[in-house]
Amino acid sequence: MIEQNNLTLLGNFLRSKRESVSPESIGLQKTIRPRTKGLRRDDVAFMSGISSIWYSKIERGQVSGISSQVLSAISQTLQLTKSENEYLFNLALLPVKDKNEPCCSISPHTSQLLLLLNPYPALLMNEYLDILSCNEAFNKMIGFSIDSLRAEEKNYLNLTISNSDWQRFLCLSDERKLEEQIRRMAGFLRDTFARRPDDRELARRVDKFINISPKFSQAWNDNAVHQLEELSYIYDHASLGLITLDKHLWWNFNGDSNSRLNIYHPQNDIDKKRMSDI
Repeated sequence: MIEQNNLTLLGNFLRSKRESVSPESIGLQKTIRPRTKGLRRDDVAFMSGISSIWYSKIERGQVSGISSQVLSAISQTLQLTKSENEYLFNLALLPVKDKNEPCCSISPHTSQLLLLLNPYPALLMNEYLDILSCNEAFNKMIGFSIDSLRAEEKNYLNLTISNSDWQRFLCLSDERKLEEQIRRMAGFLRDTFARRPDDRELARRVDKFINISPKFSQAWNDNAVHQLEELSYIYDHASLGLITLDKHLWWNFNGDSNSRLNIYHPQNDIDKKRMSDI
């Protein structure tokens, strides 16, 4: 089973990032240290203005109540990205537990909304990356019906790992691109795990993906962290070929559950008409 203690997660994450930073990149003199990968704990402590003993305890998961000033200093030393920095704070400051459970069904109102969004492709997904539903425009884009899949197959990450038509739709034409996409998805799940450390179903899903995908396992062990983002991507539309679409994210809250709506917008009138005509 994967680790479920926030302090342990925090320590593993810091160690992983420390080992990926070269001494010269933070202004330290490069020395020959064959037994040390990346920075030493002493390096991080010195550059962050804290004692080596204190930092070592943090990395071993033995310190709670770490101040934001110390976290910020460590984050700067380890050159964390914005997503990684937020992930670090989520772990260390133990934010209020997310009370909204991932949605596992779709309401009639949301079904109607998906229908109205045609001809723009749209899908509804929960925090486990399960695809709860999609509209006909999305099925046309990927070249098959989501409803034709078994329940356990209706998962964005699972499809990315194992479905060739899905990989084609995402333009994952080589192993490098596939690895990058799986790494992003692992990062999304790790960010979710920071907010839901006691979610046994999420832990079970992560264990499953670790077992079926070496690429996912490596990304998870590397402590990859990503947050959801609205960006333009090139997709291989099953009917229209390569097309650039803007992906917009909408959050859907219904009682104590939540889900996310992905809507794919054409960038110009020509592509809007092409989508309307199929």
